[in-house]
Order: sequence, then structure tokens, then C-alpha cells
Amino acid sequence: MELTEGIAELYGALLGDGCLSRFYSAYDKRTRFCVQLTGHTHDRGYYEEILKPVIRSKFGISGTIRPRANTNAIIYDIYSLNAFEFFHNLGMPVGKKQDLRIPEEILADKQLTKACICGIFNTDGSIYRRYSKKYAKHARIYTHLVVQFKMNALTLIEQIKMFLSENGIITNRIIRDRDAFVLRITDQSAINSFMSLIRTQHKYHMERYLKSTQTKGTTLGS
Repeated sequence: MELTEGIAELYGALLGDGCLSRFYSAYDKRTRFCVQLTGHTHDRGYYEEILKPVIRSKFGISGTIRPRANTNAIIYDIYSLNAFEFFHNLGMPVGKKQDLRIPEEILADKQLTKACICGIFNTDGSIYRRYSKKYAKHARIYTHLVVQFKMNALTLIEQIKMFLSENGIITNRIIRDRDAFVLRITDQSAINSFMSLIRTQHKYHMERYLKSTQTKGTTLGS
């Protein structure tokens, strides 16, 4: 199957919040193959409007989005052997995700790499404002945006950092936070460049970015 930007973004989303699962179903009395994404409820629009059309177009199946009981999470199940084998052959492990990385087939093309990193950011990245305080009881003044990738896959984080650097986007050094590795962008012009580069269509992230830039410097209380 030809690699497209849609497929690359979907692969990035799987690197962030997805997995491949193979199991025996006693109900069906057969082995089932599932491509699964697990995200926050605010990811529903992204799943429905961006990822589902890619799945439908490439594999002829829409999959099912369902709430995860007693949580703020949703699960997107795609039961398709073709989709399972395609992403597994591209490098996605079955079961527990280990040694995650962007495949060479995607890295060979800038647009595909950009789309893949967009998928990672949309599912496992974040954008928020950090505050400054001049003294202990000083009101928190949220003056700076932060873009963050936090994952337990060092190679993947390094690939993201290298790609951004090659495209002139300044990032902080990679740090260790318990079992995860963290890459942040704190330079404000670099954040604007990042958002322009990846062109996320995830409404939650875009709304946070636009709201944060519009309210920059606002005092939000102690």
C-alpha cells in the first residue's frame, strides 16, 4: 500500500496512543486482530473527523469508537487483519510497545515525517502555558507557552528532536522524568514555527494554542 500523509499521521497516532492486539475470541471462536487507539474524550473529534476517514479509505472499514467505562477515556477499535498486518509490517509491535521509532520508509520523506510527528503530537503531545511568580504569594502570571512530548521511547523522542532541528525549530534538551523522556519547546517563536510546520487539525490542541496566544500575560489568580 502506498504511504500517504494520512497513513503517516495515523501511524504517528498509533505510536502515541495506539497498539496492535491479537487474541483468541471465545465468542467468535477465532483469532481476532485489532488496531486500537485509546485517548481522552477530547480526542473523539480527531478520531471521527481525521483518522476514521483514513481507515475507511485505505482498509474499507470504519471501526468503532466507544467510551471506556468509568473514565474520561475513549477507545477506537479497528478489527481488520489487513490494517493489523500493514502497521505491523511497517514496524508497529504487537502487544506491549517497545523500541518505538518512526520507520525509515516514513523518515525518507519530509512530508510523511511531518505528518507522522503531527499524529504523535495530536495523541501524546501537549501544549500548555507555564506561569511565573516573583515571590511566594505572587499571583501566577501565565506568560509563556510550552509544547511537550513525553514518552518512554528515547529513540522516538530523538527522532522528533532531530527533525525539528533540521527544520530550524529550537527545542530544549531531552530530559528524563521517571520512566519517560521529555522534549519541550519553550522558545515562543519556535512554538509558532512548530504549529505552522505540523498544521495540526486536532481541534483541542488548536483551541488551546489560539486561546493561549490571545490571553498571553493574563493573571489567572494564585
